[in-house]
Amino acid sequence: MLLSGKGKESIEKVMEHGSVSSRINRCLIERERRRHMKSLSSQLSALLPPQPTKMSMPELVDQATAYVKELQQNLEKFKQMKVEMKEKRGPGCSKRSRKISPVLNITDLGSHLEVNLITGLNKRFALSDLISILQEEGAEIISAACQYTEDRAIYTILSQAIYPRIGIATSSVHERLKSLIC
Repeated sequence: MLLSGKGKESIEKVMEHGSVSSRINRCLIERERRRHMKSLSSQLSALLPPQPTKMSMPELVDQATAYVKELQQNLEKFKQMKVEMKEKRGPGCSKRSRKISPVLNITDLGSHLEVNLITGLNKRFALSDLISILQEEGAEIISAACQYTEDRAIYTILSQAIYPRIGIATSSVHERLKSLIC
């Protein structure tokens, strides 16, 4: 079929319009692809240790690869250390049966006093007993926490002096807490 005149011109316009629209479409797709890649590279960069300079994409991928390998090596090393520690403990020692001597640490922070007590699960204390001693010695409790791990209990108490001019008798608190835990 031969076209001449206006028919031929309209087909050429439609073809031009179609090619322009597909070119714009390709540009939009490419722009979105670049945005997505930039977002992914930013996320990857955020997962790596801080770097002094901005890296190119190949450098970023190389750095990420090296970092993942380093993390894998650390994981293997820690797994091996865990196995060695379990072997040293011996097969007859269960986590719960191991005796841990209590460790008491009292930090005088001026008008505040921080008490940290770590004990084995073989010797537990009521948090209220520790708090009572502190209150009897002139302390007001700001926060208190007790946390249990595999084989130990950790008590942390932060207190302040009820009367800041008088303060808290740290030595007396230490002696009373020592007598409680021993």
